[in-house]
Parts: sequence; structure tokens; C-alpha cells
Amino acid sequence: MVAELCLRDYLKKENILGIEVASAGTGAIKQQMDATVRNTLLSLRIDPSKHKQTILSEKHFEECDLIVAMHKNHQDFIREHFEKEVPLFDEICYGKKTSVLDNNELMPNWQDHLDEIRRYSMYTVQFIHRSMPNFVKNMNNFVF
Repeated sequence: MVAELCLRDYLKKENILGIEVASAGTGAIKQQMDATVRNTLLSLRIDPSKHKQTILSEKHFEECDLIVAMHKNHQDFIREHFEKEVPLFDEICYGKKTSVLDNNELMPNWQDHLDEIRRYSMYTVQFIHRSMPNFVKNMNNFVF
């Protein structure tokens, strides 16, 4: 979701037209957006209020030119459920096959370390945001 919103923002600011952006999760669980993520996006002047959770489906592979995984376990899920190979976000941006970790992946007992997790969440949103120029520059190398 953060990557979708940051990419939309970057494309708009750079007046890049003709690219449709959407996000979908491997499991769209109805939940409130994390306050730190929301506030960090708002500090970057990105309004996340209209985001709707969507679950990844076969339709995405039929309609999209590029599907990106944030984490290696997302790649595994896609391989297992859709028999497709997709690149990682860091692979597109920096040529690295590394994952952008969710809180629970970074620290399984994250609820016991809320200050650390807040800092990590802020860092992650900012990292994704500042990676967008590289993403846009390199994304065509990964189109299906």
C-alpha cells in the first residue's frame, strides 16, 4: 500500500502520465492503517485515506504489466498460488534481492518493542518514498 501511494505521488509530481498503479496484498485483512505509517505518509504530503485493501488475484496477472513483491515470502506466495515469478521492490530499485520487512517479520514480538517498531515503520515509509526515482527508472526492465 505504501509503495502504491508513494509511486502515485512520484508520478504526479514528475508529471509522468500513462502509468496506472494499484496494490494488492497476499492477504487483505480488514484493519486500521497503522498510525505511524499514516502519519509518516501525511508528513510526506501523501493522503492515504482513500486506500482500499485488495487481495491479489489471477485478474491482476492478466491486467498488469508488472507485479512487484515487497518480501521474499510474497514471492513464494505468488509462485505457490499463481505459478508466476515476480521481482522484489529492492531488486527493481537497487538490484538487490532483499525484502522490505513488515513489523512482524522484522521482530516477531514487535508488540513488546513499540518505540523501535515506530522508528522502523517511519524509516520504511521514507525508504520506499525516496526509492521511487530508482523504481521508475528501472521498472521497464522488469515488465512481463
